[in-house]
Amino acid sequence: MKKVLSGLLALFLVLTVFAPYSHVFAEGTASGAAVGTIYYVDAEGGNDSNSGTSPEQAWKSLTKVTDTTFQPGDQILLKSGSVWNGEWLWPKGSGKEGAPIKIDKYGGDVLPVINGMGVDRGFNYSGAVHLRNQEYWEIRNLEITNDDNFDEDIVLQRPQGDNSYPNKDKTRNGILLIVDGDQLEDNADGIMDHIYIENCYIHDVDGPNDWNDTFTGGIIFNVIGSKIRPNTSFRDLRIANNTIRKVDLLGITGYVDMVRGNYQADIGPNNLWMRDIYIGHNYMEDIGQGGIDLCDAMNAVVEYNVVDGFLKRYPSFRPTVALYPWKTENAVFQFNEVYNGPSTNADGSPYDMDSALKDVVYQFNYSHNNPCGWMLYMGKNDNDIIRYNISDDGGDFIIKYFLTPCTTPTYFVNNVIIYDGARTKFMHRDPFKSMTYFYNNVFYNKSETTTTTWHDTAQYLGNMGQVEFSNNCFYEASGQHSPYEPEDPHKVTENPMMVDPGREPQKNSAGILSGATVWDGYKLQEGSPLIDAGVYVPQMGERDFYGTPLYYGAAPDIGVHEYEQGELTIPTNYARQASVTANNAHPQFPAANVADGDYTQNSRWAAQNSELPIWLDLSFEQDITVNKMILTENIVEGWAGPRISSFELQMPDANGNYTTICTYNGEVGDHKAFVFDPVTTSALRLNITGLRPDTTEHGQGQTDPSIVELELYHSPSETPEPPVPGDGDNLLLNKPVAASSAHERFPAERVNDGDSTQDSRWAAADSTVPMWLEFDLQGQKTFNTLRLEENIVENWATERITGIELQKVDGDTITTLYSYEGTIGSSCELSFEDCTAEKIRLVITSLQPDTSSNSQGQTDPSLREAALYYTQRQ
Repeated sequence: MKKVLSGLLALFLVLTVFAPYSHVFAEGTASGAAVGTIYYVDAEGGNDSNSGTSPEQAWKSLTKVTDTTFQPGDQILLKSGSVWNGEWLWPKGSGKEGAPIKIDKYGGDVLPVINGMGVDRGFNYSGAVHLRNQEYWEIRNLEITNDDNFDEDIVLQRPQGDNSYPNKDKTRNGILLIVDGDQLEDNADGIMDHIYIENCYIHDVDGPNDWNDTFTGGIIFNVIGSKIRPNTSFRDLRIANNTIRKVDLLGITGYVDMVRGNYQADIGPNNLWMRDIYIGHNYMEDIGQGGIDLCDAMNAVVEYNVVDGFLKRYPSFRPTVALYPWKTENAVFQFNEVYNGPSTNADGSPYDMDSALKDVVYQFNYSHNNPCGWMLYMGKNDNDIIRYNISDDGGDFIIKYFLTPCTTPTYFVNNVIIYDGARTKFMHRDPFKSMTYFYNNVFYNKSETTTTTWHDTAQYLGNMGQVEFSNNCFYEASGQHSPYEPEDPHKVTENPMMVDPGREPQKNSAGILSGATVWDGYKLQEGSPLIDAGVYVPQMGERDFYGTPLYYGAAPDIGVHEYEQGELTIPTNYARQASVTANNAHPQFPAANVADGDYTQNSRWAAQNSELPIWLDLSFEQDITVNKMILTENIVEGWAGPRISSFELQMPDANGNYTTICTYNGEVGDHKAFVFDPVTTSALRLNITGLRPDTTEHGQGQTDPSIVELELYHSPSETPEPPVPGDGDNLLLNKPVAASSAHERFPAERVNDGDSTQDSRWAAADSTVPMWLEFDLQGQKTFNTLRLEENIVENWATERITGIELQKVDGDTITTLYSYEGTIGSSCELSFEDCTAEKIRLVITSLQPDTSSNSQGQTDPSLREAALYYTQRQ
């Protein structure tokens, strides 16, 4: 579900979602023609002894309906204005494809009311309206409550750590849908199809204010059973245009309760996914816990929902958020608005990328006035994308947690985050534990006194883990920037010149906010420094927050608005047009996979061994012009790390001779871009010339390369960056290295792997000097520049190295080439006369005690990276 909807739909959002109620919710579209019997129910004028088949012969009670088994195409119409107290509605039977059974109103505009009164129906799971192992039903235009005392809320007095269920008889719901595997015959179809709930008003569903054995609340759909029953679930479930007020615990949710355990691993193998779920255009207010919890779903859309007030009665020590998926694949959360979150909660954010997710996108959402923050991130996911969202006044943290590494990188793209730096911090508790990219985002700190705090944990300031920032806007209203502001080679720090950002929406009499006009405030003004200042990545999608196609001008814009200036440039990945062959390919992972547009692990090219050279040839039916290549190696947490250490991109001539157009020495990893001078050609070769051993737990030592995707673009706005002197050829990069002392977690080979993050460093096991690192340059090399980067972490690690020698090793003969006395710190470049050697030693000759608050007195040294160059000098 990664396609962006049309501009017409974006316009529809502006015209409908934030209008008064009488214009907000369109009537649902009935499915199929009526082919059965129409039954009428009138609480005042009916009689259960009547036939029920005309308004004059209407039934009276819901008990009569509950005791009746209906046939496909039947309709059950409740009289407008009728009220049923203490009854529930559980009609029996199922419809069929093209002939669903429908529940609706007749005789006026006032909704019929079902007050369930909190009566225990003999099930732990019961609702005022109830379906159980039934399918092809459509429920519309009902008002539903389920509370025994509207003036008193059930409070579950249970201290933190107590997970008992003392009130299981009070698991009340508004509308409850159940698939119960224990009540199905062994050979019965367990997939319940086509249940639609539309235009209902559900309120005052009172239940315990804490977890009580199962999900409870407004509209609930659960799959239950004492054991796993394969092929048992829901399919084609639509919940739309409903209003839900003051319910406990949740507004809308469902769960496959027959599967427990970490990450519900048995969902997929047993075909228990809830498939084809649509939750849209619902208004939720005063929700006890969360608004929408999408669990165990595949192929889902959650859109145009408004949540006004969540976590209203949930204990503050119980974590949750307003909208989130769990164990979900191929889902999109878009065009939703969330506000009035709790002031304190362990989570409390409007959104959460929870765990066990695959191909989930948050896009075009608007959140504001949520004191606990913006986005919770739990990890252990595959292909998460968060793009074109607006967060205003998000409270404590922009991102909370990063609990578990993901199997593939995460992308935060073109979001606008407005916050008060006096309160809001960027990251809470954890570092980024797997690769995370921030492209084209706006970080707008409106505080005129306090700069942004980029992490609330001192040891991660200046080193937030596996994260990369590029082409973002870092705006500080104070004019002062933190020294720990993320490194971004293409950052913008000027005022972004948005039209009117941060204007608070105004509520109307119906409770809906003036969102549409407020959103215009996040558009860019003419002359904004964000115009054409972004970078294109495929994860941007096809349209911006306002439905504008991407992109206009020389490059995409930073933020949620694509300013329509210049020509429309639709990026083309020319690799998708190529026929791809390889001289080395695993039979399960052929060369064609490298350019198929599929970024999943199972659709990759892999070499069968590591015998160099290894090349991929791309042939095109006609000439293409390109100047940018993006490579994504197969990176799987714990199983596969970067293995390519050098390559050449080549172009053949008519005689079959190859000209190198791009050379690279260094780590490739995930989604790395290489810009070169434009070439026009009908063929290209990626020639892999160097490999490095895998350092992951399970892939350790393996060197056979694997690429998930190769992309080719023509990007006129991007030009090759001029090389920093000496940067063209790091003579130490990925060369064999040994150490006289090394910590088991931080071995010598990490000091020259091209990764300067804290987790990829060499550290000595002790502080006995002299100690050395010895590098084999694999041939006679000439050099005159040494660059060193010590491990420096605020409050945790300061400069410890105070003296070094660079030595030449020639058999048993060791010659000192250069000596230095002084500190190294986070970046130190040392220049000396030209030297030539095949093997060198970096000898640490003296140390000083660490002066940081947490590591004071320690002297064992640690280097994040060492590099050696030959630099041309005048």
